[in-house]
Amino acid sequence: MNWQASGRLQHRPAIRVQQPLGDFFAFSISADVLDRLTYSLPAQVRERLEKETAESKGGYSIFGSQRAEKKTRLQEIASFIRTTDAAFPNAIILAANYGPDGLYIDDEASRWTAVDLGNGFWNLRIPDGADPCASIIDGQHRLHAFRHLPKDAQERAMELLCVVYLELPTPYHAYLFATINFNQKKVDRSLAYELFGFDVDERPTRLWSPETLAVYLTRLLNTETASPLYRCIFPAAESDSLFQGGPLEERMVRVSMATVVDGILRLISKNPKEDRNMIRRPENADLGRQCLDAVASLPLRECYLTGNDRAVYDVLCNFFSAVRSEVWEPAGEGSFLRKTVGI
Repeated sequence: MNWQASGRLQHRPAIRVQQPLGDFFAFSISADVLDRLTYSLPAQVRERLEKETAESKGGYSIFGSQRAEKKTRLQEIASFIRTTDAAFPNAIILAANYGPDGLYIDDEASRWTAVDLGNGFWNLRIPDGADPCASIIDGQHRLHAFRHLPKDAQERAMELLCVVYLELPTPYHAYLFATINFNQKKVDRSLAYELFGFDVDERPTRLWSPETLAVYLTRLLNTETASPLYRCIFPAAESDSLFQGGPLEERMVRVSMATVVDGILRLISKNPKEDRNMIRRPENADLGRQCLDAVASLPLRECYLTGNDRAVYDVLCNFFSAVRSEVWEPAGEGSFLRKTVGI
């Protein structure tokens, strides 16, 4: 490919970070400009050439580093972008100065460069020409979701945090992608829901998303002495102290917080994430939950939309009181019906 430089440059202030794999530069840039300056290279299976050495010829090799984009994922992120809570604190990771063919770009005018300004600050000089010359190593869904916004959406100019490697050979792109995406420990869902509960204190009830209400009601079921699930729901945090003390019969069952929250969500929402995004759009700030559509197949949807949270809680208590007397007590101690898997 013959790289074309238009003579235009994007200048961004940056800081250099030195690590064993190589130096990279951290900077911010608007989503619309970044989309113009970068490309994404999906991982492809390629047959090996017959002329390769005997130890490696035949079979196949992998070229590129990205997973295929999922349209539903892009649309979900695009919906989130339009909310008042939109936040992308994680950096989009780029590798500049290598083309889609994997070759180093020789044209000096088409390469990203960094100029040392002293005192730890750098000036990142980015060619804004006809051909993008920076590959997205991680974060393609976050960036490309902006393409699913209306053409005139002001969110397209949102600033995004980025890091860029200027001299990272192409084979390391896939290595870095794999390191980022497969070496991370999965977050426990119960802990995630427990942490999600900060919304209970931070937002007016009319702005509670389905998840927020489900977390609140789950906490209530676990701490109200009259609840049939009193001290029976174990969150990921501080569960030991919660379960200490109290008669054994009060803890007839043990069920994870995630199980109860998910169960409540299925009674009030078909798509909790999209409901949350709709509630938190600026234009819906006054309406809150009332901006959402009714869903006839969800038994407690109407209670949620009208803010009748007490009715939802009473229904849950009545239901689990019946389950306690008709199922858990006859099942006996040690039955799987008293554990998360049975519940």
